[in-house]
Amino acid sequence: MQENLKSSKKMKVFPKGQVIIPVELRRKYNINIGDRIEFITFQDGILLKPSRQKTKHQSLTDELFGMLHRYAKNKKFPGKDKVNEATESGFAEGWKE
Repeated sequence: MQENLKSSKKMKVFPKGQVIIPVELRRKYNINIGDRIEFITFQDGILLKPSRQKTKHQSLTDELFGMLHRYAKNKKFPGKDKVNEATESGFAEGWKE
């Protein structure tokens, strides 16, 4: 594994086991939000590789759910029907306040 190593980056592991992939590597390997990453284990380490396996299409609500959680603290999630209704209404009204 080491013989193919051209450069390395050191990143912090966060409490939930999350690691930030540097933006230059995400761009280089075309890794986008929601993409799947393959973990390939070796005796001396782990290789992270973008998975090219097709994933089923998610609704916009599913894609946005994780990104909006901080705005909904202590509030019950409204569900897909309510979110879709609000989104359609916003598009129809031109998102006017």
